[in-house]
Amino acid sequence: ELSFRQFADVWRERRGSRLANPHYDGYRLERINGFTLPATSPPLTFGDKPLDAITTDDIEAFRDARKAAGRSAVTVNHDLKLLRKMFNWGIRKGYVERTPFKIGTEPAITLEKEIPRSRRFETEEDEQRLLNAANPQLRAVIIAILDTACRPGEILSLQWRDVNLGRRELTVQAVKSKTRTARMIPISSRLAAVLEMRRLDPAGKPFPPEAYPFGNAVGERSTSVRTAWENARDEAGLPGFQLRDLRHEAGSRFDEAGVSINYVSKLLGHADLTTTTRYLNINRRGLHRAMQQLEDHRTENLAQTLHTPSEDAQDVVREPEQTPASKSKPV
Repeated sequence: ELSFRQFADVWRERRGSRLANPHYDGYRLERINGFTLPATSPPLTFGDKPLDAITTDDIEAFRDARKAAGRSAVTVNHDLKLLRKMFNWGIRKGYVERTPFKIGTEPAITLEKEIPRSRRFETEEDEQRLLNAANPQLRAVIIAILDTACRPGEILSLQWRDVNLGRRELTVQAVKSKTRTARMIPISSRLAAVLEMRRLDPAGKPFPPEAYPFGNAVGERSTSVRTAWENARDEAGLPGFQLRDLRHEAGSRFDEAGVSINYVSKLLGHADLTTTTRYLNINRRGLHRAMQQLEDHRTENLAQTLHTPSEDAQDVVREPEQTPASKSKPV
């Protein structure tokens, strides 16, 4: 009998490796495979159970365990969507006859309700406090994400060969993008200054093309800045704020600046506008700016009304006055 673990290996080889985020799916499958199913004697893991014997109860047990471990609804839903996608693929390819996500034609597993949280700075001072609390490397990473709307992993994996300071452009290579699509990002003046400061190695020579602009002091890649981020975030008084939230902040800033949503979507590297619309977060400052725009528009319209003659006034046709020379004498 084909176990779920064996099926997962086949799925990753034939299908999963071609999806947008196979790296993350691999981590999720490790957790799923290692989950010990309740009320099994001897203990049986999800991965070792025969594929066609997996039930709705097994899926629910895994879901409930993830929730009990404090995982967010978003994280739990990612796990469930992955499993649902795998079973649907397995049915199409003949590996399994049914999916535990349905009873007949009715859904048997529902996704968790996701409660959106704020992913924006509440005040303009939040950003400055965060930058002040960050070490030089993290400060550069923060500025890069805020000014490009790139994913943290895309910034950390960027190499000098991907940066063109002359044209003020950087390129996110397809192999380093979550969506496996390359994209060009303009470089802001602030980010250009950061890159110029990081251009030279400790010996004062330019880093080679394969070095990492946002890596360590000698240009080696940093796979994570988690500890530095958590320290800076807490010192800045932003508990719960995550590094990837800076990308939401960046995308929303572009949107609030009046940039077309098509361009915002391109900068974010989204496949469709629906994802971009869902991604953008409007905060209190943005709402106040929106109200100010309304007030300015109203004031402008009022001013135009006061300075424009009324239609009634425009409809009155005055007879031209006759000058003495133009008056004709009776014949």
